[in-house]
Amino acid sequence: MKHNILYSFRRCPFAIRARWALLNTNQIVELREVELKNKPIELIQISKKATVPVLKTSLNKVIDESLDIMIWSIRKSNMHELFGDNNSEKSKEIFSLIDTNDKVFKFHLDRFKYASRFNFEESETHRSAAMKILLSLNSRLKEFSNKGKPLFLVDAKESLADWAIWPFIRQFRIADIKEFDQNNEIKYLRSWLNYFFSHEKYPIVMKKNETWSKQNEPLFFGQ
Repeated sequence: MKHNILYSFRRCPFAIRARWALLNTNQIVELREVELKNKPIELIQISKKATVPVLKTSLNKVIDESLDIMIWSIRKSNMHELFGDNNSEKSKEIFSLIDTNDKVFKFHLDRFKYASRFNFEESETHRSAAMKILLSLNSRLKEFSNKGKPLFLVDAKESLADWAIWPFIRQFRIADIKEFDQNNEIKYLRSWLNYFFSHEKYPIVMKKNETWSKQNEPLFFGQ
């Protein structure tokens, strides 16, 4: 195989963050949009999980965790400052925020946004738990704003944490857009999220593409 292949699904936050990292580190991949109810055999054959995103590199290495795809792309482009400027404490902070997002926030997000799939009566409990995490992120950003610094989550510098977390905040917003956009308790977080929404590469990352099939011409993402 001569090029990288990414199996993806447009709306999945894990896939969004993988595409965001690949695009912003100038890694070109063949993008294969997957229909989750009818996954291609090619995806199932290379990944036991068979859940997007899955990257098959030009060297036939399979990476089927979104965070690992992000780390791979950042290392390939030598953009190591996104890991915390070689500062171990900053790096720990970055990965701690991502861990909380992936293991705690995502848990509550799913049970709030997709309450009908879980226990509808506990929807508000999960929304409140998710909001606590959003408020903590907002407090970090407020502190940087008060110092006249850029709105990024760690040391006021854009990092892997920002890239890895924003697609999940986007998901939370979608659950109740009006409430989110009018909630002044998280106004710094809203400004932070708008940085990604207004980014020139956002429309590329979120572009709708037809479902992949062998009959299609390859769709190269990142060119």
